[in-house]
Amino acid sequence: MGLEKIKDVWSISNIISLQKDYDSCSEGLIENAIKKGYCKKREDFNFRKCYSAKFMTWAAKGTEREKRSRALLSQRKKRLTTKDFINILRDHGENSQWTPNRGPGATLCLHAANKLFRRTQTVCSLVTKIGEGGQFFYTTGASNPCISPFFSVFSPDTTVPKEYKEGNADYNQISYWWESERFHRKALLNFNSAQVEIQPLIINYEEEIISSIENSLSTLNQKQINKYFIRARAIVENWGSKLDRLPSVNLGWGFSHYWRGYNKRNGII
Repeated sequence: MGLEKIKDVWSISNIISLQKDYDSCSEGLIENAIKKGYCKKREDFNFRKCYSAKFMTWAAKGTEREKRSRALLSQRKKRLTTKDFINILRDHGENSQWTPNRGPGATLCLHAANKLFRRTQTVCSLVTKIGEGGQFFYTTGASNPCISPFFSVFSPDTTVPKEYKEGNADYNQISYWWESERFHRKALLNFNSAQVEIQPLIINYEEEIISSIENSLSTLNQKQINKYFIRARAIVENWGSKLDRLPSVNLGWGFSHYWRGYNKRNGII
């Protein structure tokens, strides 16, 4: 293990971020790299080059995603807010017309598209703010954050929202994650229009709850956590009920076949 003290901003995006610029490392780490032939001597040791799974790093577009996340963090380095971090997790790059079926796979909000080079995607997102004003935690409890509202979790003396139901490997309509996923996959049929439908609802909701939670003089309680989740779920359900009205677009055979296969595998109708 390697450690480095962060001076301003940092990010890790499916890649070993440390190279030669670490402050300390586990005993025997460098000797092990030399012994296994990862490097010839201590002076040559580079954490990333020695210990990265090169194919996985390439396939996950770790270098590109790390570069993008650090650029976004650096733009607002001294004034980052909770909402900034949420927006970064939703980033699809500079192309405003990006779509999951045609856009590049090196986005921070990761979307799967095929079995060869884009088989992974974001499965859940969490933003944590820790400081003198308190500790605040927000999660989507669902996959793609670009079309999922964040809600609050984990405050002193609280637990997850009472009505949040977990899921497992297959679709279950009482599971919030799976019900959201069902709508997400339906949204793929016309992604940009589906995103336009839900974004205003998400933005208004998140701005309200973040302001209320982080500017409050009282500690967030279980009743509030339950209430915020119920509102987030209502946004998703209301949005999901409108998706069938959107016209379908041509996604290409490969992308459509890929997701039809997973819908069948997961039991999503």
